[in-house]
Amino acid sequence: MGKAVLHVHSTYSDGLATVDEILAELEHNSDVDVVGFTDHDDVRAFFHVLEWKKRHPNTRIQPLWGIELTIAPVKHLLAYIFRPPFPIAPFRRFQPLPEAVQAIKAAGGFAIVPHVDAFWIGLGSHRVARLARQVGLDGVELLTPVLKAERSIRRVAALNGDGRLLEIGGSDAHHLPDLYKVIVDFPGHSVADLEQAFLNRTAVPRWGDPGPGVPLTRQVRQHTRALVVLPCLHLGRWARTRLSSQWSVASG
Repeated sequence: MGKAVLHVHSTYSDGLATVDEILAELEHNSDVDVVGFTDHDDVRAFFHVLEWKKRHPNTRIQPLWGIELTIAPVKHLLAYIFRPPFPIAPFRRFQPLPEAVQAIKAAGGFAIVPHVDAFWIGLGSHRVARLARQVGLDGVELLTPVLKAERSIRRVAALNGDGRLLEIGGSDAHHLPDLYKVIVDFPGHSVADLEQAFLNRTAVPRWGDPGPGVPLTRQVRQHTRALVVLPCLHLGRWARTRLSSQWSVASG
């Protein structure tokens, strides 16, 4: 059986570990085969790993293209793409759920709902159950450290009672000690094997090593990065794009 760690954040979004630090940890201190970086509205980590692999040709670590997309109003949706061509730019932010899923499908990806019942950013169990077939969702995070209560897990599983959605999990790792909180086991060891396991519903999440814990000061730094720094960066990019567009129109 292969092992994957999914839903990993780096310093390309609101994680506090760089891609190189995460890869070094996985390479030297684990037997993980596949890592799925899912930075918020950013896909640079995947291409960073491809360059890293050129410098480490004997590594067993294989990257899975991923993103945690912000959709309207302010919810999160994971996308995983197993085969090229891989998008070099993130999907457009703040799309309604149906349009976001459609964009993911058009790129050949799987649309997975993370931390389903998390306050504010989760889509909610009942909404997912109601809209799953209508919009074409592929799966849900059954196991996530964000909502570890058995009651929440049972609710998500019950609303997916007929197994129409893939049930996987993700560590939602923002710090190195978080990487192994959830492991996804699958037959084989390659990204292609993991894709087949997604299709066959043979990818199985389990609780992993909870880690030594993250100091409060680092937690505060991470939340500040997530809630203050990144929104300001996104706002600045939006403003520059808007001004550039207006200037082009005026110049034309």
